[in-house]
Amino acid sequence: MEQALQPDVSAEWSLDPTTHSFSSNTSPTLTLLLTNHSDRPITIYNEYLVPSRLLAEGSFIIFDLTDDTEVHQLKTRFCDFVPPTNVHVPLRDSMFHTLYPGTPVSFIAPFGISKSPPRPSLPDQPLRARGVHGLELGHKYVLRPGQGWGWVRWWEYGEKDEVINPPTGKLDGRTVAYKHSKAPHPGFRISIEELPAIKFNCIE
Repeated sequence: MEQALQPDVSAEWSLDPTTHSFSSNTSPTLTLLLTNHSDRPITIYNEYLVPSRLLAEGSFIIFDLTDDTEVHQLKTRFCDFVPPTNVHVPLRDSMFHTLYPGTPVSFIAPFGISKSPPRPSLPDQPLRARGVHGLELGHKYVLRPGQGWGWVRWWEYGEKDEVINPPTGKLDGRTVAYKHSKAPHPGFRISIEELPAIKFNCIE
């Protein structure tokens, strides 16, 4: 195995627009941008840095500037149980993303008001934002990144196609998803503490 240095990957985020209209059928878009500052491409298996999952897990902090209080979010806990050995685990190609040097890659999710409580998602289904809870008309808010996320567990040098189809044969879905000790390199954490706070407000 090639000796690997920890990749230098940074994160940025944005909310567009920052004014959320209760009467609009379109929600603002929350975007997370990852940029690889290394001199070669890497491919990550992105299971944790997904805005829709982070929203559903309540990873972000929303503070009400009007009432001077935190808006607590309902949370969904995703339990990734290992299936029995006789159950086939497909390789989830859509989870692999190549980060080219200096080229930001975006991951997006709607940032809208929830109309129903969050419900758990099956492990093999795409995760979707359940919405934001507790927003009130006429109030001003600030969105902060919170803590405890930013982890990339599985990554490899190279582009997606060559990574998932190495000379030894296509990657095994069960190994990638559940056999963490068999990852090609140690995981790394992206710094999220310096992500700027985002101010937004709600109108009719």
